[in-house]
Order: sequence, then structure tokens, then C-alpha cells
Amino acid sequence: MSPNLSKNIVYNDVYLKMHYKIFNILLVCFTLLNCSKTEKETIQSFEEFDQEIKTDNEYYFEQDIYQVVDNVYVAIGYGLANSILIVGDGGNIVIDVTESDVMASKILERFKEISNQPIEAIFYTHSHVDHWRGAFPFVGKNTEVYAHETFKKGFYDQNNLLKPILTERGMKQFGFFLPKELQRGHGLGFTLDFDFEQPPVVYPTVLLEGKKNILTIAGVTLEVVHSPGETDDQIIIYYKDKEIVFSGDNYYMRFPNLYTIRGTSYRDTYKWYKSVDEMRAYNPTYLVSSHGPFLSNKKEVQDRLTIYRDAIQYVHDYAIRGANKGKTPDELVEEFEYPKFFKENFDLREQYGKVSWSIRNVYNGYLGFFDGKAVNLEPLSTKVRSKNIFKIIGSKDNLLTLINEALENKEFQWAAELCQIGAINFPNDNEIKNLYSLSLEELSKQETNPIARNYYLSEAYEINEQIIPDLTFNLTEDQIRQIPIETIFEAMPPRLNPVKANNKFITVGFNMSDTGEKFGIIIRNNIAEIVDYVPENAEIIVTVETSTWKGIIVGITDAKSAIASGKLSVSGNYLKFIQFSTMFEKD
Repeated sequence: MSPNLSKNIVYNDVYLKMHYKIFNILLVCFTLLNCSKTEKETIQSFEEFDQEIKTDNEYYFEQDIYQVVDNVYVAIGYGLANSILIVGDGGNIVIDVTESDVMASKILERFKEISNQPIEAIFYTHSHVDHWRGAFPFVGKNTEVYAHETFKKGFYDQNNLLKPILTERGMKQFGFFLPKELQRGHGLGFTLDFDFEQPPVVYPTVLLEGKKNILTIAGVTLEVVHSPGETDDQIIIYYKDKEIVFSGDNYYMRFPNLYTIRGTSYRDTYKWYKSVDEMRAYNPTYLVSSHGPFLSNKKEVQDRLTIYRDAIQYVHDYAIRGANKGKTPDELVEEFEYPKFFKENFDLREQYGKVSWSIRNVYNGYLGFFDGKAVNLEPLSTKVRSKNIFKIIGSKDNLLTLINEALENKEFQWAAELCQIGAINFPNDNEIKNLYSLSLEELSKQETNPIARNYYLSEAYEINEQIIPDLTFNLTEDQIRQIPIETIFEAMPPRLNPVKANNKFITVGFNMSDTGEKFGIIIRNNIAEIVDYVPENAEIIVTVETSTWKGIIVGITDAKSAIASGKLSVSGNYLKFIQFSTMFEKD
């Protein structure tokens, strides 16, 4: 094996001290941004911070293949997530595959220079796209793809049930549509390498059950542990012979994203720090994250995991204590004081997760949306409140005066909220749009969290139409072939148009001619119930191949064309079936 094929990187004291210097600069910026200051100081501090992020990312995520031990390598800086290679006896194992088949192909070529053995196994540490979407180049004829059984729900929620809104918000979070000169990396890597020409989806072939599974693949024995944290389906992997823990996204060298602004189901902070405790219990020599560099020293690993879990528990316990005292989420965020260990620790920089978001998430996870104040049981909508406030303000001229005063006083959040009132009352007013965009731009300059900065700036550019995001996914029959047919059916109910289904009662049975699977859809009370059998009282029976029905649901073809080509046959009320087939929105 040529030594030129990889770098050995140890996250040692020299490297750590260098980053503590950077962190001290960040603390100065943080202090400046929370004090009274001039506009020049504010912008200068932001620009210094922004430059630090760029410089830090260039070093922190320098693109290369890094050697951990004799047979373990990690590809850093190619995609948003790392990809990890374990060279086994007669075969290789890959952990996580980035978000891009293009990037994955580049990584694969580098991995082949190290070992050209077939890839026997791929592990998805969880269901976020940057860990599974680039799988296709890695998959060989006999490759097994492993994930935990809870992967299925995580994948379904993100890529079917909530795909439109999570994509829209995710693109803002990562600044995907911003001009290239404004795009910045963040705590987990560079900007998201995402292609709306979706590569073929590679689903897991093996869904692991239970808490712990011990697998031996190509002579390598791995302990795979279900460890909920950033996602409910998260796994960590322990390679005992080499004393390595692969942490997935349950640890990375940034404050953890206990809540993500693109939207997520509750990230259980209690389970998360308990999962970090599971990694600590192995007392590993190496800790390899799916983002950023790896750690290489027992004491270093223990110290940093301990600080990490303590920070998560601190936020969790702070929110619980405050909630029990009747504090609202707003009050909890407003009153939070950073403990000393937060300020001094490199891994707790808010370059990905943010404490204020995390506090709100813990509160909501335990108590839900209601903050305990009776006035907030049925609050006015933003639209109604904005119209009522505008009545108090009196006129558009008065509103514009207030917005400009807020901008002059550097009260940018208040300026943005006033602009929102203006946008609701005067939706086509270009002056208000421009002021709204300006307010959000100014907020982005004050924001030291990169993904929050991206979100502010993306929305600012959308408001004044400097960018017009195209969120259309282009799918082909080849790309949807691997999607399980049950997933297609499960995704249909939220796509039902309730207006078209109003006062309709329709029962349809499906025979999948190529697989023998059976399904039923019952339309009633403006909902669609999905069952895994043909209902006895089905008034329409459809016989169709799985690929044809997938194409109809995602909009590649339509029911009439499928019937005309003989790929779909209908027994029963033909016209009612055609009416039924138009009740569902396409992707």
C-alpha cells in the first residue's frame, strides 16, 4: 500500500490549541455582537467571523483520504458527510456514502487505489440524505446494505411524507440557491452537493432489529448499536479489534443540532446524551465521526465525549427546570446564561446547532406547543394580528417610518417583523419587499450561526426575487424502480385532494401483477385509508405492474395512458376509477 494514497491525521494538542485561538476570536465576535456598537463594528465583526468560518472549513474539511489505522480510512471534504472504508479479508465495508453519486464516484476511485476488493457491505448510520443518497456507485452485485429497522420511518417521513417542505427549508438552511460568492460552509462540511436529477435510490437490503447486532463481514467483526440521537434511527458502530467507535451524527465537533430549522420530529435530548454515554462506555482509542476529522487518543476521546454529553444534558435539564417553574420558551431563551464550560470548549461552538433552538425543542418535545398562558390557547393568526396592528399604526406611511427607524436603530428583528406586517397588508408593495429583504440581510450579518445566516440570506434574496428556487425533482422510471411499492402506497393519503374527494366513497383493490402483492385504497370522509389486502367490497379492481403504478403516482405517466397501453387493467366502474386516479397530487 503506497503511503501517498492516504494521510494519517491525529487530532492532537497542537491542532486543538490552534482551534482554541480561533474560538477565542469567535468569542470576541460573540461579545461584540451582543453589546452596544456602531454599524461599522457590527459588520466588521460579522465579516471577521465569516472569514474564520471559511478558513476553518478549508483546513478542517481539507479534501482527502485519511488513514485511521492500518485498514480503516475516512474520506473527508468530498460531500457534506464523510465516507468511511474498512478493508476486510477478501472484501470491503463502507460506512455512509455522502449525498451525491458524483462525489461518491470520486471517493470510490480513491478507495479502489487503497483496496480494489468488492464492497461486501454498506452501512447507513441514519436516514439523512448526506449518508445514503450517494450509494449507487458503491453497490456491487453482492453488496448488502445495512440500516436499522427504524430507518424505514425516517426515510419515509423525510423523502415521502414531508419531502416538499423539508426540501424547501433545507435548501435555505444550506444556502443552496444563493449566488456562489455568498455560499458558505458550516460546522458539518461545505455546502450541500445536491442534484434534483435524483440518482437511483438504494434501499437497505438488511434492516437490523433490536438494540444490538454483532456482524462479521469479510473477517471484520462489528457491533452495531441502535443509538437514537440526531435521528431516531441512528446507529453507532464499534470495531473492537481496532478500538474504533464510528459515531455517525451522534458526535461531531460542533454544538449538536438538537433541533434543525429545516424541520424535524422531536430529537430526544435525553436519549441523545445517553447514546453518547454508550460510546464513552467502549473507552475507544479512536472516534470517527461522519462529519469532520477523527479523534485518536483514549483520554482525548473520553474528555470530549464527556463535555459533549454534559452540554446536551445541561440544555435538557435547564429547559425542564424552567418549565417546572412555569417559564415559557421565550423566557427560557431570554434568560439562558452560558456556563463556563460552554464558552471554553471547542466542540460547543454554535456553528451548526444553536442553544436557543435546542431549548425550544426540549420544551416542545415534553410539553407541546402550549406555553401555559391562557391567552395563547387560541392565538390570533399572523395574518389577523398583522391586520390589527396595522390598524393601530394607521397608515402605510407610518409603517414605513417605523421600519426605517428600526433599521436606523439597528433593531433588525423588529424591522423584519414590521416588514412582515407590511407584506401581509400590502403584498405587492416593492418598497416594503425591499425593506423586508434588507432587514433579513442585516440579521444575516449579525448571525454567527452559519445555517441561520444562510436561512436569513436565502429568504432575503427570495423576497426581492434575486433568486427563484426551482424545487422540482426530475424522476425517471429507473430512479423509482427500487422504491418499495408499499412506500408508494403509504405516501398517497397526504396527497389526496380533499376537495375532489368531498362526499365520495370509493373502494379500490390492487393486484400487483408482477409481485403478487395486494393493496386497497378506501376513499371516505375526505381521507384515503390504505390496507394491505383487496377489500371484500371493492367496487373497482386494478391489475397493474408495480413500475407502472409508481409512474402514475409520481406523474411520469397517467392512468388513461397506462390503460391504453395495456399495462393497467380495470375491472368495475371504469369512469369512477379515472375520477379516483385524478384525486391525488403528483410529486
